[in-house]
Amino acid sequence: MKVAIVKTTISRKKLMTGEFTPDTEEIIGYEEVDEEEFYRPLVQFLYPKIKKFIEEEKNNVD
Repeated sequence: MKVAIVKTTISRKKLMTGEFTPDTEEIIGYEEVDEEEFYRPLVQFLYPKIKKFIEEEKNNVD
């Protein structure tokens, strides 16, 4: 799987106010990554939260 390498610029003024919306974004290249390695941290983070949510929903229906 290819992922884009993005160069992002945010003004100092925005950063000082806690706003992180980029002023500019530019794709500067692409990198080939292992899909499993790319998504594993996301799955490890989200799976327990989704599982807990589903269990809570089941308990609320009963």
